Formats: sequence, structure tokens, C-alpha cells
Amino acid sequence: MILIGLFQLLLLFLENTGAQARICVPDKLDSLDWDEFKWLYKQQDSTFSGDSVAAYVFVRINPDGSRETREVAELHQPWTDLLASEIDSFEVKRDSLIKRIHAPYRLKYTSTTRNKKQQLALQKKGFSKAFISFHNFGLAADGAIARKGRHLRRGAIYDQYGKKAKEIGLFWGGDFVGFPDPGHIQAFLNSASLIQKYPEVALEYEPFKNAYERNYFKKVNLGREELVEDSRDLLIELNQLRENKPCACSQAIPFPASASGLQLKPYTITVLANLQENYIFIQKGSYGYFYSTGRWKLD
Repeated sequence: MILIGLFQLLLLFLENTGAQARICVPDKLDSLDWDEFKWLYKQQDSTFSGDSVAAYVFVRINPDGSRETREVAELHQPWTDLLASEIDSFEVKRDSLIKRIHAPYRLKYTSTTRNKKQQLALQKKGFSKAFISFHNFGLAADGAIARKGRHLRRGAIYDQYGKKAKEIGLFWGGDFVGFPDPGHIQAFLNSASLIQKYPEVALEYEPFKNAYERNYFKKVNLGREELVEDSRDLLIELNQLRENKPCACSQAIPFPASASGLQLKPYTITVLANLQENYIFIQKGSYGYFYSTGRWKLD
């Protein structure tokens, strides 16, 4: 009963802030494009275990019974291509800061771009609050300042560093609420701002949406909403992007007789959408589950 009450409180708060969660409502899908297959999989993939996946196979059975198959090696386009101009601009600004920190101080960057595994490892150890970081997109850097060879962890020099970063259009981690990071700089205010400009990158956040909601919920329940404003903004963007889009309903359904010939291959993830019988299969590891087709709607 307590959990139900807390969940209702969360939904009420989200609704009041424009971030009300969408639920997958069973619905017949007349069509499903290949990009939407990626979102279907990402929204169900909470394990983040894709490192050993060699290919993704999408199978679509159309309303007329015809069958089409597409295989892709990656679920997303290279972010370095989509964000090329943003990355170039950030790197120029980032490197210019080195010249703006004068003797006897010296600035160097200890971390720039990092991969997903590295970010999740830092998050699990408590060194980061984010499941997805601007470091993953090449849009953040961690600076370390030394004086006469001695590394400084804090002090007025970091305030100067942050001020100079903001003067050239960057955002400073020292302004983070609840988890200040004075060495950190990034190209966007928060993840919501990035997604507003580049909706495609929301694909990376989808597997962690439930985790962000849980963390957000905990702080709201403690009356510390100010600590999770960035998470609130992120959830608003993710929920709005989901609106009326195809989804796999959360409750698994029995194995359909028409799927008896489905074969799974090693190191391959299969997603099958049967638009004739209104079900979706999503592979998880060596097995998978069937779900009813649906669309994201306001609860």
C-alpha cells in the first residue's frame, strides 16, 4: 500500500510539472518503420548487455501477411556524425580554457570522451549520478588544476575556472545542485537541452528511464525536488517524445502459435513485429518475450 501511494504521489507531481508518464495502451499498429524497431528494443532493454551483440535483426510481418527482414550492426547512428559541429565547438572552447588559466596555475584535462561501460562503472561506484553522461557524446571534460606541480581539489581557482568557462558559453559542474563537480565542464545545460535540439539521442536514455524515475521519485518523496530538477526535465522530454509512438505493452503474453518457426541466432538480437496479429517479440539474451502492440498515451 505504501508503494502504491508513493507511485501515485509521483504521478501527481509529474502531472503538475508537465512530466506525466505515458503508459503503453494496447492498440493495433498499421505500420512500423525500421527506426521504430530500435526504440521498441531500447525501451525494453534494461540490462545494457549489448557489447557481445554482433547484429540486430528486425522482422516485420505486415497487415497483409507479407514478411520483411532488416539487419543492422548498430542501433543508432554514430553520435560523432550527428553532433560533429557541437563537438568541434566544445573542443575549441575547452582547449581555450587552458590558456585562460595563468601561472602559477596549470590546467589539464583528465577525462574527456568516455564509453558507456566506463560511465556506468563510475555511476555504480558513486562517482557520477548519471547513467548517460555528456562525456559519452564528447561534449564534456573534467579539468584538474595544479599549482607548482601540486594538484588542487578545490579552491578559488576553480571558481575562476568556472567563471571563465561560462563566459565562453560552457556550463560548469560547480553549479550542479546536490553533486557539485568543480572540475567538470559541458556543452549543454542538461540532458533535456541536448534532447530538445537532437531528439535522436534520446535513444540512449531510454534503457535508463525507469532508473531515472526511481531516483527522481526518491528525492520527491523526501521533499528534495530541487536536487532532481535535471531529472525532471529529462523525463519531460522523454515522455513527450513517446507520445502516441508505437510500444510493446509491459505485460508479456503467451507464445503465439504463428511464431513457432521463430529462430534465434547466437550473438544476435531479434525483434519481431507481427502487425497482422498485433504482437511484438523482443529477444533478451538467449530467450525473449511476446507483448501486445500498443501506443504510448497519457495515463
